[in-house]
Amino acid sequence: MGYVEGWLPDDLSPYDGPREVAELPPALRAFLRPGPDDEGPAILELYGTPGAGTYPLAVRLAHLARDTAAEAARFTTCWVPLGAADATPDHVLLTLLEQLLDGRPPQSLYDLVPAEPDGLDEALAWPCRDVLLQGRCLVVLDGLPAGAPGVELLRLAHWLVEGTDSRVLAVSEVAHEVPEAPLAAYEVADGTDAGDAPRHHGLRTRATRLLKVLARWAGDEVNTSVAAVLETPQAEPQPVEQVRRALRDLYASGLLQATRHEWYRLPPALRTEASPRLDLDLARAVLDGTADPREGADAYVDLVARLARAGAEGTAAALLDRLEPQLVGRQGLFRLLRLKQAHWHATGGWEPLKLTAAVSARETGSPLPALEALTALAAHGSVRAAVHKAIAQHHTGQLREAAATLDALPDAVPPDGWVLHTRAAVQCDTGELRGTERMLRSAVEAHQVRGDARGEAWAMHHYGRLRMVRGDLEEAQKRLEAARHLFMELGDRQGQAWTETELGRNHVLFGSHAEARHQLHKALGLHLSNGDVRGKGWTYLYLALAHEACGDPEGATPLARTAERELRDVPDQLGHAWAQHCRALLPFAGRTTSPKAEAQLQSAMSLFQRSGCPHGQAWNTLELARLWRREGASSLAKAEVGLYRDAERRFEAIGDSFGRGWAMALRASAFDLSRRPEHIPLTARHLVPEPGARTHQAAFPTTLSHIRLTLLDDESTAGTASRIALRVEPGPEHPWSAPAPDLPWLTARATPLTAADVEPVHAVTIRPSPRDQDGAEFLFTPRRAGRHRLLFTVEDSATATVLQQVETFIDVTDGEGGPRDALSPEALRRA
Repeated sequence: MGYVEGWLPDDLSPYDGPREVAELPPALRAFLRPGPDDEGPAILELYGTPGAGTYPLAVRLAHLARDTAAEAARFTTCWVPLGAADATPDHVLLTLLEQLLDGRPPQSLYDLVPAEPDGLDEALAWPCRDVLLQGRCLVVLDGLPAGAPGVELLRLAHWLVEGTDSRVLAVSEVAHEVPEAPLAAYEVADGTDAGDAPRHHGLRTRATRLLKVLARWAGDEVNTSVAAVLETPQAEPQPVEQVRRALRDLYASGLLQATRHEWYRLPPALRTEASPRLDLDLARAVLDGTADPREGADAYVDLVARLARAGAEGTAAALLDRLEPQLVGRQGLFRLLRLKQAHWHATGGWEPLKLTAAVSARETGSPLPALEALTALAAHGSVRAAVHKAIAQHHTGQLREAAATLDALPDAVPPDGWVLHTRAAVQCDTGELRGTERMLRSAVEAHQVRGDARGEAWAMHHYGRLRMVRGDLEEAQKRLEAARHLFMELGDRQGQAWTETELGRNHVLFGSHAEARHQLHKALGLHLSNGDVRGKGWTYLYLALAHEACGDPEGATPLARTAERELRDVPDQLGHAWAQHCRALLPFAGRTTSPKAEAQLQSAMSLFQRSGCPHGQAWNTLELARLWRREGASSLAKAEVGLYRDAERRFEAIGDSFGRGWAMALRASAFDLSRRPEHIPLTARHLVPEPGARTHQAAFPTTLSHIRLTLLDDESTAGTASRIALRVEPGPEHPWSAPAPDLPWLTARATPLTAADVEPVHAVTIRPSPRDQDGAEFLFTPRRAGRHRLLFTVEDSATATVLQQVETFIDVTDGEGGPRDALSPEALRRA
């Protein structure tokens, strides 16, 4: 939710109340600094009528508790705002636990997502108490409701802190009596303890206008982006800085209360009759793209609950679908649990959220519980649930079942993009790629027609995967980077993480091993942040591939072992199969035994068969034959040749001429060691080139040359020159890589396609070589922030023939420390 550890509202100024502990009334001083033998109540209730100043006094007490110089008396603070709709034990525990855990939830919390909501209190209370037992925490319950709901929360607070060094400060309008939970009560009289009452005079026009809007809004917490939309719902949002200044003015005047960093709420006493129109306008702004849901996700999630309670189920469902990226994974865990509990309290059920909960469970590495829930939902005729069921089956490695689920869906007019790109994703993993490209093109078009940017991003992601499998690695990189950009614009961290993983695999196939490891470690960090166990497993597998490809089998071994463990535990039987296959083929620095490798391959074969992956079965069959060939036993020769023929048939059945060619060559060399081809790289099984195509050679840079672009500076900012190095690198089997090559002279020229300058403006003479001195260096100076495009042209100097043109992009910041998760110069790409 954007909580900052130890955050407290700023003191209001001017403030006429106590500024030191010694100035506090005895009851308040005893609460913060109890004597050595004092066993007084661990709960203090500040109460007073609206405008009496309970809020600023609570802020002052919390600052004194947190900022004291005496370490033994210092408290860690947790500010828990309570609104009218969330003053329930489960919401209090969720907000408190999110702060206590500092955004690092244990796996037990992920298990609560698909569970029924009625058992949440107990599941959350014990983790909260465990953390409170370990430290000295001051929990501020700001806005304790009157009557029975307030009494229930005070009982909960007493149970949480009893026998600990932690304390609770409750802020309310009336005092509560809770015999079983001893507490001290302190009344704040009007104007005596907290300084001035709220001040309307001196406010700017914008702040006054915004105050009137917030008074009619049914929502609770608001930040700058949400306030900008509320102020002008039918137009482009107002400049952020102006709205932020208006909110701060209202807070400084005592007319707003801060609830967390840059979030505020209007006190209940200042509210008027709510206007339903504001909620509908806010929802429309998100749905039509005017408002960015990433910036105010919590407010928009609360809006879903209010719309559902108001009977606007259609708008609520559309908004829920749009907010899905902000509700799944680690970043959305507490947000989703809060929404589920709010819906349950309001309606007695949570049916509309079961699909989102299942998707969240699936995306955090629990596809089996998700699959069970999605199967039940699909049985009621939900096409969307059936598509997500197929995705869950894909995540568990059940490719055959996923295809069957998609086949059972009725044909849609116009086509359903999610059905098309999910089917294409399955085909990319089975290796049966006939018609897959046409399917993905139709998927992209279907998503664009419906305005489904997230679906388009996933279709683009899988199109990049397809081009990678086909060996068209330059096009794969372009498509994957485009998908990553879309995911980042949507705030979809799951999609971004998976695209980073596939970009890393593409670098491995390109032979760019250092870049691959850097990219994959970046992806691994994102998967860890998202709580995606399956994503971690596949990324570890590709890291093992990167280490093996650059001649580091010892480094690859533990990574492959970790991948196998992670993917087995998900369980993802396809990933598990490939991890076992990889482990069997790694030389383990010469320490592996053939019986162990054969057992691993046989186990992988069983998993490939259960998964329905003929591509994996074909490669596994081929490697079993090679393993027997290495044994050198004549009794195995006939069986070995039979396995080679079996592998050939399997490759031929899926149209994989590349794999079939390896099988034929190995069969021909079975009894003639002089004809034996070289070791098959592990990367070979990631390719199913189109029949007759030679693009797969780009995966092993042997006969082709590549243009290599490198951004030499860490960051590119407007008005500052950045260095770009260009080299033409021939593959090891290219004529330019001969022992004594006669290297030609080439020229390279850079042309800016956006508002930028490039020096030199003329062509630079270079030679095809990986050495820096044979390349060229350009100075790129952007005139403005944003995405910039450059065109590099390489020509033969003697004939002026254009050999290749490369278009690339750099995202330029304004130099003021923009968001670090935005596209950066790392996005500089080869074409």
